[in-house]
Amino acid sequence: MTGWTLYKLEWDLIQHPPYSPDMVTSDFYLFSHLQLHLDGAIFNSNEEVINEVHLFLDSRTPQFFSEGIEKLPIRWQTIVNLNGNCYPH
Repeated sequence: MTGWTLYKLEWDLIQHPPYSPDMVTSDFYLFSHLQLHLDGAIFNSNEEVINEVHLFLDSRTPQFFSEGIEKLPIRWQTIVNLNGNCYPH
């Protein structure tokens, strides 16, 4: 149904680029810091995990999140230069 509607509207379809976790700010920046924060922790319930993640997020400054976003263009350009291959860690 969606394809037919797009055809009737004469819209051009753009292919979605392949997904790369190396390009997503949450995957390369936020989650790596969260992983370090949670390293070695043992939880007895989902609620404990949720609470600890909330504590982690609440403890971060706006500058923390800005830093991760500001690093994206350099990371993206590196991936483009590598022809889409994984980011060298």
